[in-house]
Amino acid sequence: MKPLFLNILLILALSSCYNPDSSQSIRDLNGLAGEWESYEGVVFNENWRVVNKRLLEGEGFSLNGSDTAFFESLNISKVGDSIYYQVFFGDDPGSVDFLLIDATKNSWTFINPDNEFPQKIYYKLESDSILNVTVSDMEVNKKQFFYLKKIR
Repeated sequence: MKPLFLNILLILALSSCYNPDSSQSIRDLNGLAGEWESYEGVVFNENWRVVNKRLLEGEGFSLNGSDTAFFESLNISKVGDSIYYQVFFGDDPGSVDFLLIDATKNSWTFINPDNEFPQKIYYKLESDSILNVTVSDMEVNKKQFFYLKKIR
């Protein structure tokens, strides 16, 4: 076989074996940092900031003109060996928590089977500037897609 072909096979084999621990996953999640806005489909924006090595803070929102039509505060935090995606609404001090159950270098699946909807949140960084988010029920019968591009 040609050396280039062997190198490609080796890269593919190694990349398919990527199984990050929670410390590596939270570092990989830092790729979400920035301001994201929809470029297709549902009009929605997300902003993320890295607070420290265990916490990202953000917000998700929809605008109607210059008015905010929907707003939620978001955290992704490492607690012990687990990572949680947390959603906070309004003045309610509680959160809806989703556990990270699957991760690669650029995709993450969070679940909360007890939540009415969504029960599953899937983030996929397609590139440094394209982020796709899918929210669904556990069986993926009901789902909604968000196509975001990085603006800052």
